[in-house]
Amino acid sequence: MPMRNAEISAKLVDIGTLLKDSKVWAATQPDSSLGAHLATYIDIYILGVLEESIELLFRERAYLIKVDCIADYICQAIKHSFKNPKRHSIGETLKMFNPDFSNAFYTKFAPNCSEIEALDSINAIKQNLAHMGAYDLKLTLEDVEDYFNRVIPVLEVLESILS
Repeated sequence: MPMRNAEISAKLVDIGTLLKDSKVWAATQPDSSLGAHLATYIDIYILGVLEESIELLFRERAYLIKVDCIADYICQAIKHSFKNPKRHSIGETLKMFNPDFSNAFYTKFAPNCSEIEALDSINAIKQNLAHMGAYDLKLTLEDVEDYFNRVIPVLEVLESILS
């Protein structure tokens, strides 16, 4: 199911294009380290898009109540809740809106399902880079593309639940 939010859709298309272009660039280089560096950069970019997109979907839901002061309060309360988003942080925020939202999310995404494993991998790559540096990069563009494709359903389901 495609994203209805045009802003998020555009960012996802940009990531797809960046992945395709990066594969072409990396293939022209004799040293595979360019691909690893590009993959790491794209992973961090994907994580940033996920963080912003998840928060945007919750903000949109908050403003559906049509009482700006309450929506503003909700937006401030959840601001930065989705840095390095995890299944639990998303589910618990959904529960604050409506326990049925949380149940639907947890039912769709079991702890070790493919989509959540991809989300966890995207987070782990960023953490590894931040704490261990880039000296031993082995990430491939294919890995990142796989994680990206597997994490898109999380956004799609979240958008569906919150709309």
